[in-house]
Amino acid sequence: MLGRILSLSGLSEDRCSVCGLGISDEEQGYLCDSCLADIRPSHPIDYERIEWVSSYRIFGKYEGVLAEVIRLIKFRSVKPLARRLGEIVKEHLEEFLEEARPDIITWVPLHPLRLWNRGFDHNQEILKGTGVRAESLLVRVRYSKPLASFGREERMRRVRNAFRVRKEMIDEVEGRRILLFDDVLTTGSTASTISEHLLSIGAEEVFLYCVAKEG
Repeated sequence: MLGRILSLSGLSEDRCSVCGLGISDEEQGYLCDSCLADIRPSHPIDYERIEWVSSYRIFGKYEGVLAEVIRLIKFRSVKPLARRLGEIVKEHLEEFLEEARPDIITWVPLHPLRLWNRGFDHNQEILKGTGVRAESLLVRVRYSKPLASFGREERMRRVRNAFRVRKEMIDEVEGRRILLFDDVLTTGSTASTISEHLLSIGAEEVFLYCVAKEG
């Protein structure tokens, strides 16, 4: 129903935005089942050390259908695709959870202004699609323009002190292993900044899971 409404209003397409075939899933209205089924973990992926992060795992490269799905979720606010993406990465994420064994799973949150504009937090919605229990641990206290266009040093400057643990959750951090979930890894600036903050208030270790990696 949502897909049909979006199509009639010109906000979605009658055919898959990747391959041009018809779309049977009217709820999300942009990608066909065949293209969604092609989203699989990428091998190999280059891993570089991220400061303050004990270890991390990436589902795939930010390219092709996976990149299109993320763009649609973030820039066209296609909420149903976030849940579908969560279903796709579920098994891969669970494998890393078995390895990391975190006490708390949380996500990189949006600033309230961007949340208001988009209508939902895409990272939270993707996590809901995985069925994994996650907690709202963090709040973004500094607004910034999208970081994708900035270099590493500028990204680090813009995210410095941008995140804080919620006041009511501070006591939950001490001695805990925390897994941070994010959609796209570019330079690692956001993950590094958040991890440093979590460790500074008593977290034992911080792990990271990202859906996609740029570059």
